[in-house]
Amino acid sequence: MTTTATRTDHPPIYGSLVEELGDVLAETREVAERIQRETSEALDWRDLGATQYRPE
Repeated sequence: MTTTATRTDHPPIYGSLVEELGDVLAETREVAERIQRETSEALDWRDLGATQYRPE
């Protein structure tokens, strides 16, 4: 029977590298998600029409 690696299965060296250097993959993922949220907010122009200048 063969087993397939899942996202939580890491080689033994991975644990010691995480202890020594930090979990770079998780940190990178978090930063990428934050940047994606910020970019989506910056490029969201749906309310632009509501805030346009309207002379009285």
